[in-house]
Amino acid sequence: MYFLWKSNHYGLIKISCEGLMDFADDVLKSRLRLFGVALSPAVRKDEAGMNIVLSDEGIIPETKKDVESHFSAVFKPMGIKASVIWASPERSIMQAVRNPYVWAGVSACAAVLVTAGAEGFFWVSFWGAAAWFAVRGLNVLAKHFRSA
Repeated sequence: MYFLWKSNHYGLIKISCEGLMDFADDVLKSRLRLFGVALSPAVRKDEAGMNIVLSDEGIIPETKKDVESHFSAVFKPMGIKASVIWASPERSIMQAVRNPYVWAGVSACAAVLVTAGAEGFFWVSFWGAAAWFAVRGLNVLAKHFRSA
């Protein structure tokens, strides 16, 4: 998805949402979690607005102010007025109960136990975990080589 950043008599400038999130994540100096970014309508004619949604888990107010000023300083030369929105992630058992992937995993595990037994369940779990770690490692390596 692309955001419309600026428009003038020469044409339109659009920014990739994924690219903007990657850039904001790289600007983030600490272990904060980035939930999303969005461009908002221009505050002034020469300045676009950007909302950055971050997790406020375990963050003290002084750190919040430092993060907000850091984002403002980084995006100001680009003509973007950055605003940080702090959000608390919802953590409850109901969140897992409502997730269809959890139910798919539970029913798949039950089906393997019934059809293949405990030994079959072990080997299916082992090779599934090995494949997940292999793909995850390849993604990390690919991202590392793309940025180099």
